[in-house]
Amino acid sequence: MFPIGEQPRIIKDLENVTASLEELAIEGKTKNIERLASLQVKKLWVFAVNQKQFEHILTYARPNILYVYEMRVEDLSSLQKLSDLQQLYMCWNTKAKTLWDIAYNKKLKSLLIDDFSKLEDLTALSKCPQLNTFYMGGGINTTMKVQTLQQLAALQHLKKLTLMNLKVKDDSLEPLIQLKNLRELSLSNQFKVEEYAKLSVALPYTECKFFKPYVYMNDAIEGKNIMVIGRRRPFLNSKTDAVKMQKYEEQFKKLQEEYKALVESTM
Repeated sequence: MFPIGEQPRIIKDLENVTASLEELAIEGKTKNIERLASLQVKKLWVFAVNQKQFEHILTYARPNILYVYEMRVEDLSSLQKLSDLQQLYMCWNTKAKTLWDIAYNKKLKSLLIDDFSKLEDLTALSKCPQLNTFYMGGGINTTMKVQTLQQLAALQHLKKLTLMNLKVKDDSLEPLIQLKNLRELSLSNQFKVEEYAKLSVALPYTECKFFKPYVYMNDAIEGKNIMVIGRRRPFLNSKTDAVKMQKYEEQFKKLQEEYKALVESTM
């Protein structure tokens, strides 16, 4: 998630900032933004920006690491200017429907897209095969809706992937099967159990807590401390629902075996 609270004090006016700073936090209304051209900030935090302010800031800033929180920015193409950008974290954008041409950001290794309520088109992601860390998720109360995860299949260098609170129109995690270098996968429990079972077979070297029939929860919900993996599946009590737990174990194992057999039949 976006590391809100870790930023330095927000500067309201850059006029009297003279020394080059490694890290700086500003907002859309910060004055004398032009000073960013000479400050050579490597790690920049930007808060509460509209389209015009966003473009103005990126006319002068050339950070290696950029955090942007609370955006009213439909056109993200100004990010194409940041040829040295290595890490990008963006949260809470109520305008953007598409991404930008990420092919311009050839050094980008880590990307976070959090709570983009209107974003549906992920086509541009396929132009960033060098990514090794990617987070995408909806807000606390808002599910992020996308058409498909197919573009993620191009991210062959991805080591860590997090997908939280998503509504995927084609309802499939299958594109992730192509991510053979993936080492850590975090998912929310919003897909069919078959999708998790298939991935558990296809990605044997990937760590994911949902690659099993159920998980124990630290905080019980009305006495139930087991979450069964798969959309619309129940919560259980580990002491009183042992028989049901066994049933879900057997179902998950069967799905794994069926997928293994399918793969072997096509080899």
